[in-house]
Amino acid sequence: MPIKKQKLLGIILSIFALLLILSGCSSRKTNTNSQKLNIVTSTDFYAEAAKTIVGNKGTVKSIINNPAIDPHDYEPTTKVAKEVSQSDITVANGLGYDAWMNKLDKGNAAYIKIGETVMNKKTGDNPHIWYNPQTMPQYAKYLAKELGKKQPQNKTYFEKNAQSYIKSLQPIQDELNKLKQTSQKITNKNVYVSEPVFDYSIEAMGFKVANKGFENAVEKGTDPTPKEIQDMHQGIKNKKIAFFVLNTQTDSKLVNNLVKLAKKNNIPVLNVTETLPKDKNYQEWMLSQYQELNKILQSEE
Repeated sequence: MPIKKQKLLGIILSIFALLLILSGCSSRKTNTNSQKLNIVTSTDFYAEAAKTIVGNKGTVKSIINNPAIDPHDYEPTTKVAKEVSQSDITVANGLGYDAWMNKLDKGNAAYIKIGETVMNKKTGDNPHIWYNPQTMPQYAKYLAKELGKKQPQNKTYFEKNAQSYIKSLQPIQDELNKLKQTSQKITNKNVYVSEPVFDYSIEAMGFKVANKGFENAVEKGTDPTPKEIQDMHQGIKNKKIAFFVLNTQTDSKLVNNLVKLAKKNNIPVLNVTETLPKDKNYQEWMLSQYQELNKILQSEE
């Protein structure tokens, strides 16, 4: 074969090979965009919101689904680590609540720490941010935005789903508004708590936690000072609080005695939980606790 023809054939083959490579890259890119997105969350109520927002464009896995498991102390398995490493988006509460998520290999996944990333808080702030009425709506919007980055062609779909989820939270806000109105009629706005689980809701209603030293000690796993305990005893006996908030998922002789003292002195006790009950979704969970408090306060008027 003449040299010129050989060169021409070589050029043609090179161009053909290049076209095949470019075609393959384009195909892989298309496949990535059309594949279902994989989301892994640390807790179930964050997964619940994610399922609504991603819809049929992805799958969602929650690491903790059992209300008996304390996210503070959870130790992930190798299976969980693998699931996280294969995810497109991982969602953690942040603020030290589920610090074990930081240690897992997340690969190239987008990592959303709701406390820091969404709510602009810092380590040391109260980590129980799901009791902040603004958290879940803000999380829904943020997640929709991140999903839209992964699949731009479905951006509007994710945004609409996020708005639908936010709309489903309206009954919670309505109940909170009722509680705000009720709190305005109550002169005594002080509240005692067994620990800082419900604090964000308390503040949103217009009440004030009056035993900060006690709750901070409990949260850190240390003993409250004798003075802090004595002050609470006197506050209960002298009816200086509107109600007492008890996290029913903790068992403490000290707290149990305070609850007994509150009931003995006709101080209402509101029972709350730190984790999502098995028989409820997030909306039902929040609403049931707020409705119970509304009943308590209305009976006190």
